[in-house]
Amino acid sequence: MKMNTLLAKVDHMSSSAASMVRDYAAFFKTKQGAFRGEKNTYSAVNGYDERPERNTQTTVQTTVQEKFDWFEDRYIPYLKDLFSIEATNAGDAYKVELIVDGISFGKLSAIELMRLRNVLTSKELNTMYENIPVRSDAKIYEECTDSQYDGREIFQTPILKSDERTTEKEEVILKDPNLGGDFKPNNYTPKTTIKSKTVKVAETTHQEFTGEWTQRKKAELLRRKSNLLNAVVIALKEVNEIEAKEANLNVDSLISYIHYGGPGKNVKVQ
Repeated sequence: MKMNTLLAKVDHMSSSAASMVRDYAAFFKTKQGAFRGEKNTYSAVNGYDERPERNTQTTVQTTVQEKFDWFEDRYIPYLKDLFSIEATNAGDAYKVELIVDGISFGKLSAIELMRLRNVLTSKELNTMYENIPVRSDAKIYEECTDSQYDGREIFQTPILKSDERTTEKEEVILKDPNLGGDFKPNNYTPKTTIKSKTVKVAETTHQEFTGEWTQRKKAELLRRKSNLLNAVVIALKEVNEIEAKEANLNVDSLISYIHYGGPGKNVKVQ
């Protein structure tokens, strides 16, 4: 691909890439509910009324992994083209190998390293990573077995079963010790009391689902990004140890031309 074509391509892609990162950061920060789901069931017992409104389900809309799969499909080609431009601009410049955690990311020039540093320190990219949705460490999660989530990176809590109970009240006639047998005086009003008893009316279940990451997985990503940035800074120091060359541009003539219209000072054009 010719350089002019590549420049035009990257110029077109840069705005959409920046917009995508901003959208991701906002989505991660404000739409955490999209990564969560739950299922509730209600089963009446002993002839009590069923309550279909208590059988509810909220489906997990997306997962962090699914969001990153989509992100990578679009962001990686953009970065490849962006760094192809920098590699072309670097030409035969001195390069150093960038190695992090034993992984080589290639030999890069100062111009490529500075571009990479700018990418890694992008405010929008950092905001996106810092707002990756994470699930609570206070709950136990296991691999999801619900068939509707087959093939997706979704986890579930164990099913929480419980009995729903209610208190029923019944009026009971108290026994009068002053009366015997079936004899009741005229106009006799027996004393009564309210007897309460607790009865089971239904069996319920509750289960939660999530496509969020763990706190640890997010922390490991941020650690790796920090390690990479530190390595870039160190590599920049190394690549800049070479002797600087004089500028090819005649700056004196340039400024004189802008200010006075000629190669020397005080050469004024009438």
